[in-house]
Amino acid sequence: MATSTQSVNRRPSAKSKQKQPPKVWHFIKLVFFSTLLVYAASVIINTQAEIAEQKATIEKLEAEIVEAQQENDEYIRLLGDDDEYEYMLSAAIARGYAYPRETRYYAKSVE
Repeated sequence: MATSTQSVNRRPSAKSKQKQPPKVWHFIKLVFFSTLLVYAASVIINTQAEIAEQKATIEKLEAEIVEAQQENDEYIRLLGDDDEYEYMLSAAIARGYAYPRETRYYAKSVE
């Protein structure tokens, strides 16, 4: 009986028949997936920051559009009035134009 017990112990078990990957492979997989996870998280965070920046830019541009539309509406209102000549005259004076041989005097504040 001693021989039969020894032959059973010499026989490879079912677990040892399957090749188990060494612990190094487990470590490499862990490092790889950890690196992949960190990279994916950084890409997501970076993308969210870019989206927030683009939204802020869009809001700024929309505000500029509204301001330009209000200015255009004011110009349309002014040009649509009957006193277009008076408006054009005041705009020319504001830009420094004058009639020939005309002298303009401006009051300077004394400080």
